[in-house]
Amino acid sequence: MLAGSFVAAISGAFLFFAWLQNRDATGPLWWAGANLSLAIGVPLLSSAGSQFGLPSVMLGILFLNLSPAMVWAAAVSCNQRRPNPLIVVAGAAIWLVAVLVIFRLGSEAQMALNLAVIAIYLLAAAAEFWLGNRGLQTRWPLIVLLVLHGTFFAAGAVLAATGGLGAGYPPAFDSWLGLIHFETLAFVIGTAIFAVAMVKEQREMEQMTAARVDPLTGVANRRAFLENAGLLLERAAGEGKPLSLVVFDLDRFKVINDTYGHAMGDRVLEEFGDIVQGVLRNSDVVGRMGGEEFAIALSESTARASVVVAERIRCAFAEACRGFGMADLRPTLSGGVAEAGVTGGNSLDSLFAAADRALYRAKAAGRDIVVIDDGIATPQPAPKPDDAPQPAVAAAQAA
Repeated sequence: MLAGSFVAAISGAFLFFAWLQNRDATGPLWWAGANLSLAIGVPLLSSAGSQFGLPSVMLGILFLNLSPAMVWAAAVSCNQRRPNPLIVVAGAAIWLVAVLVIFRLGSEAQMALNLAVIAIYLLAAAAEFWLGNRGLQTRWPLIVLLVLHGTFFAAGAVLAATGGLGAGYPPAFDSWLGLIHFETLAFVIGTAIFAVAMVKEQREMEQMTAARVDPLTGVANRRAFLENAGLLLERAAGEGKPLSLVVFDLDRFKVINDTYGHAMGDRVLEEFGDIVQGVLRNSDVVGRMGGEEFAIALSESTARASVVVAERIRCAFAEACRGFGMADLRPTLSGGVAEAGVTGGNSLDSLFAAADRALYRAKAAGRDIVVIDDGIATPQPAPKPDDAPQPAVAAAQAA
């Protein structure tokens, strides 16, 4: 037990220094606290003459209950959420209240409750990693170690609850006690290594994502979109399925920036990003091509079907921007649609050229409209009186 305490202390120090290297990731700090709590609790239990009821033993059990709770908090933190402190201390509080106030539990019941609390936190931590970021490969060793460790404690809880902690420590409990000490050494060392490795992998994934995502709108940047759209186009050609490209341009965006400032322009771009991501399917790809121009690749979608999607985006965007306080200059979208192999050719460049031709026609037709490259345009709704710009702004728009 003392050897395990020493290993837990070393692992806790290792995780603490790992957190110092990247203080944005709080998972290692929680896990360091878990190991240090274990390192403190074990000596309090293993001191000479220790028995249930002594203050040192009860304090040691409280530390042992806090240790897996901090492991759970570390798992929650790795999933980019803030752990609830009340849940962290709940297990230790429940055990203390049950022992001292409500039930005044005997030694066997105390042991059973203590082991059950530990098992619940460990298995809950495994579930957090299971349901969390599924792109992280290093979470699998942590899940295995947590499930194994939690199962050992659950078995000990059942053993203690069924009388396996009788006088003289029966052979079954003695075997469990030996196994749990050995398994705890493997758990403490293994989780320390893989927890640090997972934080490193998570940071690399975040950096990779940041390099491929437009920070303002949250959609793919130009490079990422061209890569993903190219893959969709290759797959569509290989499977003989349709694919369409929609190119959007925010109408009079420069006038919006000049009239209301760049902060309002950024707000308009952010609104478009939110709307388009709420409309599209997971199989579709959207990207910001630069400035106020966006492109969407719609898999398994003909040009006419893509117009319906584009119209939904256009109408939703216009409606959302009504509350921006720009009654004299309502933000709108113009869009061009082309279908691969029909009017847009079989390459991404030719598909873009066709969609751009349709976009230019939409601009020439008065904006706030979606046009297909084959010449069919969706009807443009008649503007409402409150949509009409003021004369001064209208002159600027016309210019």
